[in-house]
Amino acid sequence: MKTNIKFHKSFTLAIATLGILNSCAEFENREMFVDKPQSIIDQETRDSYEVLKKYIDYSTQPNFKLGAEINIADIQNNTLLYRLLNTHFNEYSITLGALNHNTNVLTDGTINTEAIDNALSKNDTTPRFIHAGHLVWHENQQDGYLNKLIANVILPGISGIDNVVDFEKDAVGTSYPTNVNNATAKVALDPIATGNSGKVLHILKNPSTVFPQFKITLPAGRKLAYYKNVTIDFKGDGCCGFYGSGMRMAITENYGNPNLTGYGSPQSFGIPINAWGRGMMILPIANLNLTPAQKELNTFVLTIGSQTGAPDYMIDNIKMNWEIPGQTIVKTPEEKKEIITNEMDKWLKSIGETGKNRINSWSVVYQPMDNNNPSLLRGNPSGAALPANTFYWQDFLGKDYAAIAINKIKQYSNQSDKIYITETNLDEYPDKIDGLKDFIAYTEQKGAKVDGIATEFALSFDSDKSKVENALSKLASTGKLIKISALDIGIGVNITSATPSFYVQQAEMYKWFVKVYNSNIPANQRGGITFRSPVDQLTSSTWRPNEPIGIFTNRNGYQRKPAYIGVIEAFQNK
Repeated sequence: MKTNIKFHKSFTLAIATLGILNSCAEFENREMFVDKPQSIIDQETRDSYEVLKKYIDYSTQPNFKLGAEINIADIQNNTLLYRLLNTHFNEYSITLGALNHNTNVLTDGTINTEAIDNALSKNDTTPRFIHAGHLVWHENQQDGYLNKLIANVILPGISGIDNVVDFEKDAVGTSYPTNVNNATAKVALDPIATGNSGKVLHILKNPSTVFPQFKITLPAGRKLAYYKNVTIDFKGDGCCGFYGSGMRMAITENYGNPNLTGYGSPQSFGIPINAWGRGMMILPIANLNLTPAQKELNTFVLTIGSQTGAPDYMIDNIKMNWEIPGQTIVKTPEEKKEIITNEMDKWLKSIGETGKNRINSWSVVYQPMDNNNPSLLRGNPSGAALPANTFYWQDFLGKDYAAIAINKIKQYSNQSDKIYITETNLDEYPDKIDGLKDFIAYTEQKGAKVDGIATEFALSFDSDKSKVENALSKLASTGKLIKISALDIGIGVNITSATPSFYVQQAEMYKWFVKVYNSNIPANQRGGITFRSPVDQLTSSTWRPNEPIGIFTNRNGYQRKPAYIGVIEAFQNK
């Protein structure tokens, strides 16, 4: 059978092999070794180093902090990244969005710092130094709210009708003054009352002409300049007012016999003879050519009636139409400055009190200097339309804006906190350092001490090293603490395309930068180096997405990269 044949063949082979082994004079036990991949050996070497912060000598540089940018959500959720940074760094930097004005200030001006407070509360249990900012910036501002506060006040036009005389409260027989003697203008019952009126004024004189007069006081806040016309109800017979020389009107300060301005006859207004023409007779006030002084009157005498030789007619419901035009109340620069100062106070009070005894240093003002005119502040002096969420505080507070901001954050936080002004792109715009130096001198003359200058470097393999060294040298000449508040070095490709040689070059670049920082910045001026992203960027990141810019990977438990050793060797001056 096939199965048995296979078995016997195998058994015979086993016996033969055993015989060969037994025939040897001495048995030799050989172990088999498989070489480790070089990548694993390299990783084990990197892992054998101490945590990063232990390689810093603080004895000669007491202000130096080894920092890492962190999201407040990582602090609050005690993430693996947060625990990694706890192990390797002694300062957190909270500057990427968490303390932006429009992140914490709502559209109605309400300030909500609950997220920051919660994160800082978590950090209270294992405290680290914290650098925070950027408090006063031109980007990421709640610009809609701020601009609304300083906008000119636009008052819309309003209009209406005042019924200045209607006789309803008068007793029958009550007399009103007239412009001449021997005439009567008395309140009477309306002979054909229709519900619009119960009492009217009966004007009677024979054979001469007469005009009744009314002392009128307008509602508070209104003046004759706002009034457009006088409307009057009229009823007259053909013999005694309906016909004649037409209606007449005058406005004076006192009673008397004024010159009257002529208008059309009652018939010309479409009023039927011997019947009420209610609301039909409208007499424009503009025809009176009032003087500027008269237009300011609130109380005056109205003389009005029909020019006829034998007056015998009735009038009722004297009304005046008014219109207050819309106007724009322009806010002065002084008013705008006061408003924006108060808003800055409210904003920095909220942040300062939240960070009190938790935050140790602040980037109070961010990017103050203009790239094209480095001796001047950034701003929008032309008043041109700005991108969304953009607001220049300095346009309203002037050059004092940094001093105002610094003094307020010191007022609400701790006097011992370090104060930085942060400027960027100093390798490309080194003249900004001179402008910044002058600006800091001005700010300190205003009583606001600036401890240091913070700056950022986003470098690559092809970055001009001479420009970087020049910027660091010029920064050192200011005599201030110099803090690298955001450092990252890219390799020009994404994570999936990176080769070991790229990582070696990145390590050399990190090593070079740390060494050149130490060689250019005196020990007593070193404020520290903060890694913008200690771990490689995720695909979803807004800054250099999917680029391996960190000294740790962003996967497999955040493994140390060659750059980790490069940084250590720089601190060891190797």
